[in-house]
Amino acid sequence: MAHMGNEIQTTAGIPLPVSAGDSKQPAAKTSPLNADFAKLVRETLDKWHIQGVAVAVVDGDETWAEGYGIAALPDVPVRPSTLFYTGSTTKSFTAAAASLLVDDNDKYPNVRWTTPMSELIRDDFVLPDDYATANVTLEDALSNRSGLSGHEMTLGRPASIRDYVRTLRHFTMSKPIRTTWQYCNGLFVAVGHMIEVVTGEGLGSFLQKRIWAPLGMTSTFWSLADAQQYAASTDNDATVAVPYAWNDATAQPEAIPYFGGVLGGAGAVISNVLDYAAYIRSVMRQTGPVSPAGHAALRQPRAFCPQMLPQLTKQMTYSLGWMLTTYHNEEVLLHPGGLEGMTATMVCFPARDWGVLVFSNSDGPGRETLAWHLIDEMLGVPPSERLDLYKETQKKLALRKDHNASAQQRLYPAVASPPRPLSLPVRDYAGVYRHPAYPDFVVSVTPDGDLRIDVAGEFPIRILLEHVTAEYFVAAVFFFRHATVADAVVKAEFQLDASGKVTRFGAAVDADNMPDTLLWFERAVEKEETK
Repeated sequence: MAHMGNEIQTTAGIPLPVSAGDSKQPAAKTSPLNADFAKLVRETLDKWHIQGVAVAVVDGDETWAEGYGIAALPDVPVRPSTLFYTGSTTKSFTAAAASLLVDDNDKYPNVRWTTPMSELIRDDFVLPDDYATANVTLEDALSNRSGLSGHEMTLGRPASIRDYVRTLRHFTMSKPIRTTWQYCNGLFVAVGHMIEVVTGEGLGSFLQKRIWAPLGMTSTFWSLADAQQYAASTDNDATVAVPYAWNDATAQPEAIPYFGGVLGGAGAVISNVLDYAAYIRSVMRQTGPVSPAGHAALRQPRAFCPQMLPQLTKQMTYSLGWMLTTYHNEEVLLHPGGLEGMTATMVCFPARDWGVLVFSNSDGPGRETLAWHLIDEMLGVPPSERLDLYKETQKKLALRKDHNASAQQRLYPAVASPPRPLSLPVRDYAGVYRHPAYPDFVVSVTPDGDLRIDVAGEFPIRILLEHVTAEYFVAAVFFFRHATVADAVVKAEFQLDASGKVTRFGAAVDADNMPDTLLWFERAVEKEETK
């Protein structure tokens, strides 16, 4: 069933017969997306500055779905059919596609979960460490246990999928393989590339034929152009949601560009909650097109990982494109997704045959408030035991402010007094600095005489440098436009050559995994800078 507006219909549009006098029939289920929930949605959108959300609840054979708020200003509403980028929920599809290759021993005898990636795409899959190159397997890549650090900024450098995968050799290994879970989008991009090389078919096309079409997912796409073309047709009410960022200075939402960097097997899917409802039902019931062996592999824990949400207090594990944990003693299967201005929540309770989906066209965890309210209602969690995610987020923001304020003392506990001045005039540090895997770092002098870095490419990242002593700085990194609190404050440093010229810049820009490791960007020659 699909609940559209105020009418409950079967997927064929025919009302379900219900006989009040038939004692053999179970009581009819009612939609959790009721008037009280609609009131909570309105409050949540306002509090979190969210423009719109689509919500779907899967309960056995029933599917209820509603749209709330705005898909595109000024007045295009969100509907259940509205299309959103679903971000890292794509990873579960990439893993499912890989399972189909593992199943097909006749056609793909070399593709096993334990096959090293370098045996499948030998020329393209090269890591910084020879042992890791030779031994990181397909399951290692899909479970974030390769030893390769995240290097999130690299996704913002426009490149073909193959060219991006070939930059993995310029990343930095931060752990031995299979010792530590470290989220790495690049490895899922690599697996997607492997599937394309092995099958000779684009990953989007492979998914459409082998997974989406068999599940009836007719509104799921691999490219923005295809999604927009579908939405422009007259035989459906679909629209493509516009991504928005909230501007505190103007107290207004701001439409932002769709992400144009590297997505591939890490985050390229565009879909709606109705199609995803069919998908998570097949995941919970372990039905086709993925085989029973494939479903078992996709659920097998491969690594311990940190909890993604404060509601979840029990140990979380990562399988292949899925996170697993428990909530109030119930097994949970989930994966979040997010690009700037687009976020998605996908949570399943397989033992109850129940799941929830929330897609949004705004940043932040606000959508999780809605998903976990519905979960708590389904489980009957007492109000006193429910977490106020907004209050929790505000507490974390305050702690981050305090943590950032003490950055210089933490990062540089021993500094000469008085501090040593810069060796050169501040303008001599401006220029373009390059890394073989990252977007260019463009260093400029602000009107106040400070140094600022704008990261070229698809992310709106800015880095503000505060001088400490000599060529040493603290770098406040802002990943989102209009952000007023830095996402991280890290060490940074310029280096000079023997002639006294600035030659390179280093910063601990992958601070989550390598807080003390500076990644080095070489300064471009002056002729290149002026092009």
